[in-house]
Amino acid sequence: MTGVNEDHYQPSTHPGDIIEVWDEEQGKMVKQRIILDEFGNGTKTRPLDEGEDDEL
Repeated sequence: MTGVNEDHYQPSTHPGDIIEVWDEEQGKMVKQRIILDEFGNGTKTRPLDEGEDDEL
């Protein structure tokens, strides 16, 4: 996956939280971090960077 994904907003989460989303390209669930969108809402996600998996 590249860029951000606006399709996986979960109201009980906050920016910085890590959630699992379905990646159609890989055919499996992947972990992504919630980030702020241009309006300051936590409605976008991005793939985890190297080393971020270690935080879990």
